[in-house]
Order: sequence, then C-alpha cells, then structure tokens
Amino acid sequence: MIKVRSNNSLRYHVYHIVTLFYPAGKIEYLDEADSTIADIDVNVKEDVLTVTFFGTRFVHDYPDKNLNIMRRVLFRLLEEKTEKHLPWGILIGIRPSKIVRELIEKNQEKEEIVRYLQAEYLADREKIELAYEVALKESDLLRKVDTDHSVDIYIGMPFCPSRCLYCSFASNVYRGNQYKDTYLKQLKMEMEEIRTYIDENRLSINNVYFGGGTPTAVSDDEFEEVMKSIDECFVRGRNLLEFTVEAGRVDSITREKLLSMKRHHTSRISINPQTMNDDTLRLIGRNHDHDKVVEIFHLARSLGFDNINMDMILGLPEESLHDVERTIEAVRNLSPESITVHGLALKRASRLYEDFLMEKKYALPRQDEMNLMYQKTDEMARSLGLLPYYMYRQKNMVGNLENVGYAKEGMENLYNMVMIEEVKTIIAIGADGVTKKVKDGRIERFANFKGLNDYTERFQEMMEKKMRFLTE
Repeated sequence: MIKVRSNNSLRYHVYHIVTLFYPAGKIEYLDEADSTIADIDVNVKEDVLTVTFFGTRFVHDYPDKNLNIMRRVLFRLLEEKTEKHLPWGILIGIRPSKIVRELIEKNQEKEEIVRYLQAEYLADREKIELAYEVALKESDLLRKVDTDHSVDIYIGMPFCPSRCLYCSFASNVYRGNQYKDTYLKQLKMEMEEIRTYIDENRLSINNVYFGGGTPTAVSDDEFEEVMKSIDECFVRGRNLLEFTVEAGRVDSITREKLLSMKRHHTSRISINPQTMNDDTLRLIGRNHDHDKVVEIFHLARSLGFDNINMDMILGLPEESLHDVERTIEAVRNLSPESITVHGLALKRASRLYEDFLMEKKYALPRQDEMNLMYQKTDEMARSLGLLPYYMYRQKNMVGNLENVGYAKEGMENLYNMVMIEEVKTIIAIGADGVTKKVKDGRIERFANFKGLNDYTERFQEMMEKKMRFLTE
C-alpha cells in the first residue's frame, strides 16, 4: 500500500498523477492533518513546492500556483521509480486533439506545438504528432457539418445477448427481460415525439447513430420494426450525411437483420470483434469465436455493405502482445473501411473493475506491452490506407493511452467525431441517452432515465421534462 498525503486543495490533482503509476486499490490517501509518515507527501506553502518522495525531499519554486509544475515533478519521480513510460505524460484530459486544434487556430506552427506540449505536459513526440494529425482532419471534417441549423440523432438499444466483463453501459440481457416489449414500444414513441420537434422547428439532420448495448440483440422482427421507425422518423427524405448501425456482436447478427439495415438506408455498420482470440472472447463473456466474425463480415460484404467498421480493444485481461498481433493480422485480412481502437478502461460499474481491483483476479498487460500494442495497431491501420480522424481518452484506461478512429478517406464516422468534440446538438433517444444541446458555445445536458424500470414506468414524466429542455 502506497501512503500519499498533500494539501487538501491538491488532493484531486496529486491522486490522478499517482494513479497513472499505481492501481487505485494500492493507494491510501491520508488527510492533510494526518501525522502518519507518508511515502509521497506533496506540500505547497506560498511559492514553494516541497515533495517528500520515499524519504527524499525535493524543493522547487512554485510561481502562480502552476499545477503543471507539481504534476511534472511528481510524474518524473514516479516514472523513474516505477520504470513505466507513459507516452502522454501528464496530459490526462479526454481530448488532446482539441488542445492541438486550438493552438493551430492561433497560427502556431507544428514544431512550436510539439515543443510546447513536450515541455508543458512531458508528452512524447509520437503522440503529439498523432494528435496534430487528428486535429487537422477534424478541422477538415467539421466543414461538412452544419453546427447551427441541424441536429444529430442517437438511438440506444440497452439490450445485449450477455454482459461483457468490461461493460459499464446501460446493457441488459435480452432473453426473458420483463421490460423489453414496453421499452421497444416507448422507444418508438420517443422517436415520434422527437421527429415532431425536429419538423416543427425546421431542423435538418446530418447523422444518425443506432448504438447500445447491442441494437441487433432483439429478434429479427423486433429489429425490423425499430429500423422501420428510425427510417421513417429520421432518415428517409432527409439527405443525411450518414446512418450508422452499430451491429456490434456477431452472435446477434443475422442475414435478416443485415437485409433490414440495407432496406432502411444504413450507410455504415460496425462489426466488432474486440479481439480475435477465442480464449479471450470466452473470458470477457462473448458468445462467438474468430470464425464467426469472419463469417458475418463476409456475409455483410456479400449483401453490399461497403463501409464496415471493426472495433478492437487493447489491454484486455490475459492478452499479450502476441495475442494482439494475431487480432491485428485477422483484421488486416478482412480489410474493413475503418477500425476503432479502444484502450481498456476499468469502469467502476463493470465486473472487471470489481474482479481486478478488489480481487486481483486478472493479469493486465505491462506498460511497455501496451505501448507496443498501440504502435503495431497504428502500423496495421496505415497499411490498409486508414488514417486517424478522431481521438478521445477516458479515465482509468490501462496504460493511460487513447481511443482512436482510423478510416479510409471519405469514410470517417462524422457522428463520433462531432459527439466527441461537442460542437453541435445531439438528441439522444432511449434509456441512458444523454442529449447535448449546444448553443452559442454553451453546452447543456439532459439525461434520459438509465434503468429500464424508470424509463418504462416514468416515460411520460421524462418526455415532458425533455421537451421543455429542448424548447427552452
């Protein structure tokens, strides 16, 4: 157990730097007034920063209460002690490309930006250049998006065939679910209300995204009914830029569902293996294997889908660099139009968080392995002609790395990019959907009920509040 103490005003900032190097379950944070000897003690008095680090005292000037000075000092000490190399340095925000884009908009040259982020955040040049590449692409793609007179639509299906080990979303096992029939009925009712709002306010729609959960978790007939409603409400005759269905888990995708997607004007689908290693798939709770992914991918191709995304997760429990290389090779052979690379995030609402942090049940990759996994995946994506176009980060990511979307030119997922950058209004429909209203640079949020019991039993109350929120 690592004992950590600081001024109470610094507690949040110190804790987040220490957790880059040590699991939260191994950290005991002492109160400022606690006289217990701490392994790491961070104290600021006037313009002086004092860090006592495992018995050695370091003193630094601390002008203007510049938190990054403290973060850099502590980061370097922890990096030397643990021998972990974290490529993003102290940059723990969720949108590094936004920082870069803002610097570009201030007419800073690339080398100026690289030098600034290296000095200020201790970030590696390789990561800064990735963020720079993404920032340029985002700026280009945003020109296609009407941020003033249009909205994007998200529809959520909170059902899955089973719950994955790492999942923290509003996802409920579909089979035998007592709320399913009511939920599907009310989901269509919510769509109708939002369609009326959009038409009455003469808004256009750029992008529609049907996600989850797993949209294809329901029966073929139920899926067709939902797809028909989406098409009628938000797609047909609206001149969309894209309509994405996150088909997701191949154990729930059928020929009939793929035909339904085609029938209702889907332009992009995701077929998400996460990994192509059968042992890992069983461990994380997936009911399919490598061969099923290949089968469904080729079926989609044969039915005319020419814009297919595949998701990968790096850092899955028990996976080595060799395992990831097998996944990379399998994805390379399928040659999708885009891939989305996720770093495993240990979310508090997931079984993995409890199993790993509380019981230490699974082995996760070392930092040096994680760095190589990302490098190899980036090389694979570029070998297929896929370039990075959006990026975001999450708390508690294994290796403190990033999620990156890669795509062929012209096949980027505009919805994801707009959603991450928060530049326009997105109306979310379904349980746990969060509507973001963007107006005059200000963002306001309205969250639908997360639980199926609340969504179904308090539906009218929720919709009355939601429509007031949208019309204010």
